[in-house]
Amino acid sequence: MWGDGDCGQLGLGEETTERLRPWPLQLGGGADDVLQVACGGMHTVALTADGAVWTWGVNDEGALGRKTSGESAKKLWAAAGHGAAPDSDPYVPGVASLPAGAGRVVMVTAGDSHTCALDERGTVWSWGTFRDSSGVMGFAPGTRTQVAPAPVFGPGSPACPGERCVKVASGDDHVVALCESGRVYSWGNGQQGQLARVGERLAEARRLPTYLTPTRVHVASRAGRVTDVACGSYSTFLVLGGGAAVLAAGLNNYGQLGLEAPEGCQYALARVRELEGCAEVAPGQHHTLGVRDGALVAVGRTTYGRLGRADVDAGADGRAWAAGEVAALAECAPVGGAAAGLAVSGCFGGPEGRLWLWGMGGALMANGDEDEDLPAPARVKETKKFNGWRCVMLGFGGQHAAFLGVRREGYRVPEGAE
Repeated sequence: MWGDGDCGQLGLGEETTERLRPWPLQLGGGADDVLQVACGGMHTVALTADGAVWTWGVNDEGALGRKTSGESAKKLWAAAGHGAAPDSDPYVPGVASLPAGAGRVVMVTAGDSHTCALDERGTVWSWGTFRDSSGVMGFAPGTRTQVAPAPVFGPGSPACPGERCVKVASGDDHVVALCESGRVYSWGNGQQGQLARVGERLAEARRLPTYLTPTRVHVASRAGRVTDVACGSYSTFLVLGGGAAVLAAGLNNYGQLGLEAPEGCQYALARVRELEGCAEVAPGQHHTLGVRDGALVAVGRTTYGRLGRADVDAGADGRAWAAGEVAALAECAPVGGAAAGLAVSGCFGGPEGRLWLWGMGGALMANGDEDEDLPAPARVKETKKFNGWRCVMLGFGGQHAAFLGVRREGYRVPEGAE
């Protein structure tokens, strides 16, 4: 973990308000074998091999799925009728327990104020709330905030009977589910077109039920089978045929969808030829990365060097909708994965799984006290606490970041390093 931790999003305790370099986080209770980590706006979620969902950070809108200290969090919990549960510390990892009827959790995601957990039966459990431009819009029709895990999508859902989810993705305030059938469903905020199924004009009386009810996104059969889904802050990407085609909808004001036009919002799915061939798409707020044939391409806003491209001006607030290759990644080839944040980017790969970062300077760059922007990828230097790890997963939150690592083969821990 590294970045800003003043609200507990690092999970390192109330006294740790910042980490300028990657710092190891030990989950409580002897938990190990972390399978996944996801960063929300101001909270973090981790999934361990035993199926436990660990959460920490801001809980004012129920994103942790457990009762914590803090007046706002306790009031929400009490209002939902769960007042008997003991308080827990939001600054350190704690378990968000799913009901006894839930299956083993196999995947987690995090948005600005919500969290999702996918279980082995294909059911999506979620908690927290969604926000729009006016503030809190709600979690589901009739529910403003959900403080404990609740089933929202899956085989037993009235909105999608029989559908079994195999992957779930979260944007800032929307969710997309890919089903075993190849169908795609979305729900949450759709003001910028990110639901890929709601037009620009919608009657106020229909707005919340339409947005908050999981509903199928129609994909033309000729486009092929959807094999992956990904969400940016205000965008949705569908990968078809392992990268043979890419479709997108949502905010495109800086060309972050890889579309020349329109410059505002794309409310219907459009084919993104600039990202064709990308087996993985990693969207951020105003830019998007794509892994293609072991290399990395980028589209979107140019400021702060977040694209990492040598062919754009990182000092100008440009709109680079046409894809270009991220520079200076020869040592990182082949790229194993990537992540995009608000104004930062990162990837990992190469024979040793090294971590590379670029974009807006500051704590998220993991370069100590240096605040200079990085217009080109720079490898994160190893320290005593960050040494000998192969990065296998990377994520950015609003002001913090996390990577999941495994020890490199043959690495010996120096005495006193743990």
